Amino acid sequence: NVIEINPNKIKYINSIPLKFYKSTKFISKFDWDKKNKILKEYEKKNYESVTCAELFIKNVSIEKCKTYFFFKKKILKLKKFKNCKNHNDIISFLNEKINLYKSIKKNGVRANLNSNIEFMIDRNQNLVKINSGNHRFAISRILKLNKIPVEIKVIHANCFSKNLNKKINLNDINMIIKKV
Repeated sequence: NVIEINPNKIKYINSIPLKFYKSTKFISKFDWDKKNKILKEYEKKNYESVTCAELFIKNVSIEKCKTYFFFKKKILKLKKFKNCKNHNDIISFLNEKINLYKSIKKNGVRANLNSNIEFMIDRNQNLVKINSGNHRFAISRILKLNKIPVEIKVIHANCFSKNLNKKINLNDINMIIKKV
């Protein structure tokens, strides 16, 4: 279920309340897709997208970017945020993102055995960015990459409405994936 997509053609994003394990159903009936957000609107407010835009498009220094101040505020309130506890941790976290950007710029996004950029196919057969891989996804869009590997983690059962009474086979799944 790892496919190559053009990240600049994705229209929707969502954060679904699900962790994926070997026992997680690949085809499921869910209503999370009713909360899909328009990606271009989401990118204007989401800290991962804002961070990437500031650091890689606008060349804002780490200590002047909004994420630096956002993390400082969160740490004051929560004592820890995204494994950061202080100024040095924030600098290190954001330097990791800069190194990630440089790596993706040089080598592209690589398929990863346990941590691919996650997507779902919703009831309307839209390919929707979900959960993990937000920085890699934002960077790939900034770099205007034509192909990145993503992992489809779940497909809405309504995509197989004609086949609900019979066993769904691999060809049925592949046909849905090819359509998106």
